[in-house]
Amino acid sequence: MKLTTEELEAIARLRKIINSLTRDELKVFEYIWDNISVGEIVFIRDLEGLYSVRRPHLVARKLREKGLIERGEGCYNLPHWLRMLRKKVTSFTDLVKILERTV
Repeated sequence: MKLTTEELEAIARLRKIINSLTRDELKVFEYIWDNISVGEIVFIRDLEGLYSVRRPHLVARKLREKGLIERGEGCYNLPHWLRMLRKKVTSFTDLVKILERTV
C-alpha cells in the first residue's frame, strides 16, 4: 500500500499519541477506528458490555483532548485528520502493523 506524504505525517503523529495511551484509551480508539462514527448510547453500551471499559465517556473525553476522537450531536467520530488514512487502512489490526513497520 502506497501512502501519501500527508498520510505518513498522520502515521508519525498517531504513533506518538498511541504510545501514550492507557489500555482503556487504546480499546476505545480501536473501537472508533473500526466503526468511524457511532451513536453515544451504542458507544457506551458496547464499550461497557463488550470491551469492559469502565466509564467510557470519561475515556472518550481524554481521547478528545488528545485529538483522537471528535464529539458530534449525540455521537463520537474518528477525527477528520485521520479519515483519509482510514479509507486506506480499514482495520485497527492493519493500522498497528503499519505503525510498527514505518519510521
